[in-house]
Amino acid sequence: MKPVTRTLIIAIALCSLLITACSSSTASTTNLLTDYIPSVPDRVREYQQESMSGKTAYDYLKDEKIFAGWNLGNTLDSWSSGVGSETTWGNPRANQDLMNGVKAAGFDIIRIPITWMGHFGSSPDHLITTNRIERVAEVVDMAHKAGLKVIINIHHDGSTPRVGQDNGWFSIAKASRNASEYERITHIFARIWDQVAAYFKNYGDWLMFEPMNEIHDGGWGWSDDFKMFPNRQLDIINKWNQIFTDRVRASGGNNTERYLLIPAYCTIPQQTLAATFKLPSDTASDKLIVKFHYYDPHEFGILGRFTSWGSQADKRKTDNDFAPFKTHYIDKKIPVVIGECGAVQQLHPNDRAKQAEANQSRLDYISHVFSTAKKYGLIPIYWDNGATTGSGEKFGIFDRRTGQPNSLDSEALIKAMINAVK
Repeated sequence: MKPVTRTLIIAIALCSLLITACSSSTASTTNLLTDYIPSVPDRVREYQQESMSGKTAYDYLKDEKIFAGWNLGNTLDSWSSGVGSETTWGNPRANQDLMNGVKAAGFDIIRIPITWMGHFGSSPDHLITTNRIERVAEVVDMAHKAGLKVIINIHHDGSTPRVGQDNGWFSIAKASRNASEYERITHIFARIWDQVAAYFKNYGDWLMFEPMNEIHDGGWGWSDDFKMFPNRQLDIINKWNQIFTDRVRASGGNNTERYLLIPAYCTIPQQTLAATFKLPSDTASDKLIVKFHYYDPHEFGILGRFTSWGSQADKRKTDNDFAPFKTHYIDKKIPVVIGECGAVQQLHPNDRAKQAEANQSRLDYISHVFSTAKKYGLIPIYWDNGATTGSGEKFGIFDRRTGQPNSLDSEALIKAMINAVK
């Protein structure tokens, strides 16, 4: 046998072994996504099964008069050193007075963002800790006792503040570049929702699920290869939304017809209206709710770089951004929720005139966003992170301990929101 021939045969044999190994690995990992059964059954909370309305999502939100909502931000979604917390970002533990105050102020629904990282075990079961899921249930129950509808999700597990920096395990950048990473991340995602869905399966349709927060690769809507519509990420978002829907429905109980919020890439309006965004196929009929976030223009809403807002052009932009949702979804009886919106409080302690202008602009902006949402049939949910001081984003409007407005300006903002939609 010639050396070249021997080398060729060895190379072919090695390739064959590699292909077999890769195929076995892929099959095993894929089974984790499709056929995996945990070593112990996922826990179901001891909670008497509540009746479901049987209504479509559109009719339920309309008949229940769900007009406006509020976010319990920077609380159960806070985290430090890779572990989700509740108080690590400066807010107190959620309490019943807060929930009662939010309801009394006129809000109808509360979004409770949740970071799960650091609270589940190793592969393949990824079991959520008892303390974490029980605390989530306590907060959910407090909101329900106050008379609020509730949304829970996976939140900062997917925090990616900039390209190349993934603060959690839920990385679409990694998933879009490596098949094994996609399988690994998707399995964790599926297991989290297996367990959350199972735990809350007896709750009524006042409890809604949202699969993820602002998932992106660090480009905040633009991908890290400078494309507004990054095909590989958009495809993964659609797949994750489908997996979420399938896993919730498969968990049984009231989850077979629970209302589910479905976000597009980075939750931005343009992606939510794009042809590349696909609502999942669903075994339940008309139970899906479209979701996006809105802080535009972000130089004002998020960064607070200018104090003046309210020109006809400013207002026209909001109108132009919201109007397509009516024809694209609302007119087809598909409800739309603005899962987060608002504008930061600006502080100008050395310039009274500038401070007054910033306060008025913020009031005008939030009033206009809420009234324009109402105009087109959208449901706005204000983002409150509890912050009122410091150099970060200041969205706080409630005293988290008492449930009362934290200032006269906040009281005026709250009244403006509610008056705009009711």
